Amino acid sequence: MGSEVLSDDWTVITTDGTWSSHWEHSVALTEEGPLVLTSPGGGRAKLAEHGVVAAPDPLA
Repeated sequence: MGSEVLSDDWTVITTDGTWSSHWEHSVALTEEGPLVLTSPGGGRAKLAEHGVVAAPDPLA
């Protein structure tokens, strides 16, 4: 499956016409480290895989 960016420089479509999706995360950069606001547990598990220590959970 390939993709193509349309002339509006924003819209991306698949070249074969199949459905696709895109998502993003919202990240807060704090003095104590990053906190992924749109990921369970603040994204700690995935950040740790990359050697990044996440900020403490403000709700804990």
